[in-house]
Order: sequence, then structure tokens, then C-alpha cells
Amino acid sequence: MNLSQKQLLLFITTAQTGHITQASERLGISQPTLTRALARFESDLGVMLFHRTTRRLSLTPEGQRFLPVAQRLLNEMENACEVLQGGSDAITGRVSLTMGSTVGGTLMPPQLKMFMRRHPGVRVRVVESYGLETTKSVRSGEVDLGIGTPQGDIAGLRCDLLLRAPLGIVYRRDQYKIRDGGLETLSNLPILKEGPNSSIIDLLRISGSPIVSMMSKGIDVTSLTMQLALVQAGMGVAVLSALAASHPQAVDLGFTLLDPPIERPVFLMQRTDRPANPAVAALAQVFLRDLQLVDLRPELQLPVAKVRAF
Repeated sequence: MNLSQKQLLLFITTAQTGHITQASERLGISQPTLTRALARFESDLGVMLFHRTTRRLSLTPEGQRFLPVAQRLLNEMENACEVLQGGSDAITGRVSLTMGSTVGGTLMPPQLKMFMRRHPGVRVRVVESYGLETTKSVRSGEVDLGIGTPQGDIAGLRCDLLLRAPLGIVYRRDQYKIRDGGLETLSNLPILKEGPNSSIIDLLRISGSPIVSMMSKGIDVTSLTMQLALVQAGMGVAVLSALAASHPQAVDLGFTLLDPPIERPVFLMQRTDRPANPAVAALAQVFLRDLQLVDLRPELQLPVAKVRAF
């Protein structure tokens, strides 16, 4: 069948909101019109995309599989239209990227500012994701680019190393006098517990570090901003990368590298099964060629040469 931009937009918006009322308001159409359009779309596809209850909608397994495909198709359709409408020399179109709050609060803003100054005709969408979710979003085609530490299945992905960020202890200087990042020092500190799917806990497990067990009694925190807020409040210390320690929220906190050292590599991820449109290629080059580490911690290490690690 021929899928239209309108059909894809109706499906994606409804899937994201989970409510006919909210989706119809966002789309600017009536609820009955949206309900009929979705029913017709499902009939044309020959599958049920939504489970319907009196209060909300939820995706069926088929709908869950189709959502990232629909998002990719809609992005490509909109890119094609904007390329045709744009000037012959200017880069236009759309690009989407995903990352966690560590990269989002440190690397991303100056790079994106540089990109938008060079290519004002490009529309950018930034999606927050963590750990394995970042890799999955790129592999599924839900986004064009991902920045983070690859986890899980990376088949079909190109992963370019951006930098290496050693891990260390983040703490309040007026609360702890930490002279080294050894295990003995850590054993006497209240360490905040990382979420189960974070890249930090993944690296610690791969390294066989006893720090994982040391975290077991700490407060369980799932986001960087909450970790830093608890450290600022004197509720413990956090084991984070030098990149996370560069977050504006950590500017007044101390940072001591772990001993023995453990590094978090940060990569730019993109799919290899289709050529990147000009907007995606241009944004990738900003990160790969013009990466700026202004106001970030000196412990961060840029690769001597850009290498393909996977």
C-alpha cells in the first residue's frame, strides 16, 4: 500500500500521547476524525496497531514494531520535501539524534550551536535516552545519530570514537578530603547506586570492579541530575565519568580518578545500511571533525586519530 505523511503523523502522534483526546488536540483535528482515520489505517495495513480501552490507547506488539519504522519513514519523507524546496547550495532537511543527559549537558550544546550557525535551514530533533536504549534507537532507525557507549547488538552500526572519559569519584570538597581513588578510599564512602542499565555500571561490571557491590547500600539513582543534586546535598558521592563531572551542575564539586583506572569510551553511532542525507552527514562531521571540549574537565582524552572501534 502507499503510506502517506498524514497517516504516519496521525499514528506516531497517537502512539506518543496514548490518548485520542491529546493526540487530536496536538494534530488540530476532531476526535471522531482521528478515530476513523486510525481505524482506516489499521484496515489498510491489515493489522491492529492499538489496544483500546475506555481511558487510553496502548500499542499492540505489531504497533510497537511499526513505530520506529513509521518515524523513520516520516523523517525521510519530510527530508525529501525540504531538500526539494531548499536552495541548490544550502543544506536543508531534518536530522535526529539521541543521547543521555551526560552528553546532552556537556558535548551537545556547543556542537549543535556550531551546526545551526552553519546550517540554519536544517531542523533538528534531540531525544534523551540512556544506555542500551541509545544503541537500540539508532539500530531501529528511530533516530539518525546516537552518542554514547554502544551496548547490546551493534550489527549494522558504524561507531566512531569521539573521546575517552576516565571514571572517578565526584564529591563535595568541604565534606570529604579525598586524596586518591583507590578501593580502600571508596570502601569508606557512601556511594550512590547507579541504575541497572547505565553505561557506568556496565563498565564496572565488565571490569570486574568491586565498586558494584560497594554501591549496593547506596541510594539508587537513575539520572545524572539527581545524582549531582544528592552529592551537592551531602547525601553521598558518585562514581561518574570525567564527562559527567563536566556537567554545569558539577562545577563546584571535586573529582578524583579511580585507581586502578577505568575509562568510558564515547562514540558517535549511525547505521551503515543506507547513505546519510546531507543534514545527517553534516551534523556527524561537526562531532567527528570539529569536536570542542571547551569548559570540560582536562582528564577527557581525544583520540589521536579518529578510529572505527566496532
